[in-house]
Parts: sequence; C-alpha cells; structure tokens
Amino acid sequence: MMTVARVYPRWPFFGVLAVVAAIVAGSLAAFETAEAVLQHITRYTARFSFLIFVTVFASGALAALFPSDVTRWLRRNRRYTGLSFALAHFLHLIAIIALFVTIGEMPGLVTIVGGGLAYLFIAAMAATSNDWSVRKLGPKNWRRLHLAGVYYVWAIFMNSYLDRLASDAPPEPKWIFALTAGLGFAALALRIAAWLKKRRKSALSAA
Repeated sequence: MMTVARVYPRWPFFGVLAVVAAIVAGSLAAFETAEAVLQHITRYTARFSFLIFVTVFASGALAALFPSDVTRWLRRNRRYTGLSFALAHFLHLIAIIALFVTIGEMPGLVTIVGGGLAYLFIAAMAATSNDWSVRKLGPKNWRRLHLAGVYYVWAIFMNSYLDRLASDAPPEPKWIFALTAGLGFAALALRIAAWLKKRRKSALSAA
C-alpha cells in the first residue's frame, strides 16, 4: 500500500518571515545607526520567537486541561508551530551575529556554550519533526530528545529574562521582563497541571 508523505503547510513560515520583515523595516525606519538597528531587531525577534515557543510549550497542556476547538487545533498543529519557532529563532541568531560583528565584540564563553547548546537542540528538534524520524528513532527516544530540548530552551529563555529582572540597569523597563518570565512560568505550570491530571487519571484507571 502506497503511503502519502505529509505536506507541511506554508502559512506558518510565511507568517514568520512577514513578522521578521516588519521588525527589520520598523527598526530601519526608527533608528539611524547600524548598531541601534541591529539591537532593536535582535530584541524583538527574540521576543517574537519566545511567543511562538510558549505557544508550542503549552499547547498540549492547554488541550488536556481546557479542551476546545482552539486548544485542540493548537495541539494538532504544534509540529508546524515548532518549526516556525525554529525559523524565527535562527533568524534571531543571524541578527545576533550581525550585531556582534558590527560592534566588534564577542559574547562570553558561557553565553556561547549555553546558547549554542540551545540552538543545537532547536536544530535537532526541527530536523526530527517528521514521521520518518519518529520511526527511525523510536517513539521513546524521539520523545526524550524533544522533551530535553524543549525544557532546555525554556530554561535558557527564563535565565535571560530573570537575569534582566535582577539587573540594576536593564536595557528596558523591568515590567517587560516580568511579563515574559511570567508567561514562561505560567506555561510550565500548565504542563505540570496536565501531567498531574494524567497521573490521577491513570491511578483511577488502575484502581
């Protein structure tokens, strides 16, 4: 029997490119120096990719805790949303590299190693976000890779926002970082609540 390969919809990727293009255009219009333009692009592409990431991170939990057409749609399409996040965050990486080249500086070793590992996880998750990889790795190994990757990326985001909250001279008002950190921890709380609900359901079924 002939199998039909899954075709990824294009709209999430076009959406990412459109938003990033708008960020670039807005930055070019608002600032005069290359450094200021790239700082703005870096900041807002990071924020945009974080919003996509939080959606992916919480989608399964939202569908489990608050089943509806919307939450089920989010869970059903999280593979495409996850690939959209990967695209957005690699565009963010290009902006980071351009910024450091422009200012003639290098990030610290901890930043390079910690952030580099996050990008390796993102690349690995994107490369294995297909049915063929699930079959080749096996469902358990595939799930372990994606679980480790998604929690590591979450930790990197949270470390970044909490570090700015603790800073005496943050680059922007602290409420912005409090809001983004709050979204991240709210998504984690949803995942924990969904996990507890699943455990209770399993315990009742076994009783």
